[in-house]
Amino acid sequence: MKEIFRSARGFTTIELLGATLCAAILLSALYGFNRQQLLSLLSQEARTATLEDARGALDIMVRELRNAGSFPAATDATCMKDDSGNPLRLISASSTSIHIQTDTQSTGGGDPDGKCTATGENVTYDIGSGTSTCPGPMIIRRNGVCLVANVVISSREPLLTYFDINDSQLAAIPPVDAVKRVRIQFSVEIPDPTPQAKREGKTVKSSLSSSVTLRNS
Repeated sequence: MKEIFRSARGFTTIELLGATLCAAILLSALYGFNRQQLLSLLSQEARTATLEDARGALDIMVRELRNAGSFPAATDATCMKDDSGNPLRLISASSTSIHIQTDTQSTGGGDPDGKCTATGENVTYDIGSGTSTCPGPMIIRRNGVCLVANVVISSREPLLTYFDINDSQLAAIPPVDAVKRVRIQFSVEIPDPTPQAKREGKTVKSSLSSSVTLRNS
């Protein structure tokens, strides 16, 4: 009977402590792995959200630049014209701003009205300083209203670069009648939302670019 009880004894204190230690090590490893995955997901979500906003802004710029210079109807005094009386496709252009006009919309009846006053027909894109509602060291504005925040533009890669009909790069302030193609490029950068990266001053940065060939040029 003593042999039966001896063989049926439970775990010793040392065995229990050893099992507890192994379980603690395993749980610690799993916690560290899960935490790292969650932080990586948080950083990726911040990058994706920022990139989506910037890509939407870039799409708007590309679409409106592509429409610049469309004048299917005779234009009136609301459209700016050159010395020959032809409506201007580009009114002004520089490495930090561009002013375009077109006549693609109608006030009724389905046909363009010959005016350059409807939404999207007279547009200026430029760089401004961040605000409380549109943060960042720089922002891109559309007609003075924030289009995309947290913009970063390097001195080597300006927001706007211009090319002529031979695809030769023009000056930072080009003659507007010589511009055939416009390259848009900028980055968006925000603080990395993960705790350690935030303490270390790390950021999440995405770069975008596109090229638009202007019509009637």
